[in-house]
Amino acid sequence: MSDLRAFARFLWRDHRRAMLVVAVASAALSLTEGVGLLMLVPMLQQVGVSTSGDAADHVSRALESVLRAAGLEPTLLSVLVLVVALVTLRATLQWILAVWEARLEAGVIGRLRQRLFAAVVAMPWARFTGERPAALQHAIGPQVDDVHSALLLLLQGASLTAAVAAAAAVALVVSPALTVIVGVSGALLFWLARQLRAPGRAEGDALLAASIGLFARISELLGGLKMVHAHGAEERAVAAVAADTAMWTSLTERTALRRGLVSLALAVASAFVLGVLVWLGVSLAHLSPATLLLLLLLYARLVPRVSELQATASSLGQTLASYRSVAALLTRCAGERDNADGRLAALPRLPARAPDLAVRGITVRYPATEGRALVDFSARFDAGTITVVTGPSGAGKTTLGDVLLGLLAPEVGDVLVDGAPLAALPRAQWCARVGYLAQEPMLFHGTIRENLLFAHPDASHDELRAALRDAACDFVHRLPHGLDAPIGERGVMLSGGERQRLALARALLRQPDLLVLDEATSALDAETETRILDTLHALKGRCTVVFCTHREAPTAIADQLLRL
Repeated sequence: MSDLRAFARFLWRDHRRAMLVVAVASAALSLTEGVGLLMLVPMLQQVGVSTSGDAADHVSRALESVLRAAGLEPTLLSVLVLVVALVTLRATLQWILAVWEARLEAGVIGRLRQRLFAAVVAMPWARFTGERPAALQHAIGPQVDDVHSALLLLLQGASLTAAVAAAAAVALVVSPALTVIVGVSGALLFWLARQLRAPGRAEGDALLAASIGLFARISELLGGLKMVHAHGAEERAVAAVAADTAMWTSLTERTALRRGLVSLALAVASAFVLGVLVWLGVSLAHLSPATLLLLLLLYARLVPRVSELQATASSLGQTLASYRSVAALLTRCAGERDNADGRLAALPRLPARAPDLAVRGITVRYPATEGRALVDFSARFDAGTITVVTGPSGAGKTTLGDVLLGLLAPEVGDVLVDGAPLAALPRAQWCARVGYLAQEPMLFHGTIRENLLFAHPDASHDELRAALRDAACDFVHRLPHGLDAPIGERGVMLSGGERQRLALARALLRQPDLLVLDEATSALDAETETRILDTLHALKGRCTVVFCTHREAPTAIADQLLRL
């Protein structure tokens, strides 16, 4: 119940208007359903079915009074006209309900997915490195879809509850004693479902964990498919996915089997209850034919809906596992962002020029790891100079670049920008001044122009061409569509060197005050590397460059060489 209350509060907080309209329309729809059921009594009486003075007769006389008050004679025609009007009203309410339920669904799911993606993107890099990307993708994709299912089940449950309440109210009017028996029977049906252990929260958590594991396995293997083929590991990859699929399938089948068993038991029990009620109505209560027909219709609608309501509650308990997971991720992201924002101070904006950088006694450790990437490290990076950082793999070259970019905060020591602590600078202010090029460039599915403008949306055509020229991207002008040439998913239509040069052009387009390069020439031939180094050498005095590499060529342009 706590999960359901939390989910309802989430819906009410952000989608109050839609929920109010849906609630009012559902209540009105249930009311018209109850009135429609009662209209059967005068219809039966008009076609000659006896009411013999029992509850049905009282209902008939009450409705006749309403008709006369409205200026209508209680004839079959007037009753039928009223029924048609009632059906029209119900159809209109159903249309209104469908429209607003669709608005509610689209608003909830669209906004939730957008909030979740924004929260993940805003997560500090040091915290993000401790997350499993495939699990985050699963949260934004399938888990949000499960939240959609939970919303649909909640709306269905609310509709069923209203329908059961309407039918129960009419049944109370017709035969209070038999309705009490039905109520007790409904409680017994719910108790029976609990005894049979209808699938709920525990099964939802298990299925969610299996689904995340399967999705992550497929995502990771598809991302490394080149490596899989290169190592001839296709069969091992398929076997790994098959094992995860088998676990998910087993859990799914077991849950479906238990749900089916509960549904079977409830269906048999419901039929038994209905049979008992008919026997009691005829043998003991001696109900008139009209009353008996009305009760049969009521209970034929009421009892199955009680069973359906139980099944809906069971399914809702399972799908709410995804909402718990998504809500926990949102909370975790918000907490990390608040902690990061809390460290910022309102300092004057630093002038836009090549910064003077220094690190003093820093020790850096990645989250959830024991080893330290840098220990008590100090260095100075003078404004407008080029520093080449070398060292073996694992020495901390990439970590140092991440620290200077502000992506990682040292657990000990300080990073200073023109004498001011980097940790105290507004992050957006610092990010606007830096450029970065990784060993594996990240390119988007789209055109060359779109990839460049991602770094500088307002760049002019001349600025784009200048950045391409400085990054030795001559290949762009040889493409049929030039800047508007598509490059495919992650730049798959370009060679490794072309992707690297295009990513460098994007970094240069920002005209950064600090440029950090991590193995930026690793995929380039000697001639192209020389052109890139000439470009970097021309940045001296205008930009502070930190070049992390294991290659020797960049050392020729270095003002300072740091060996880790």
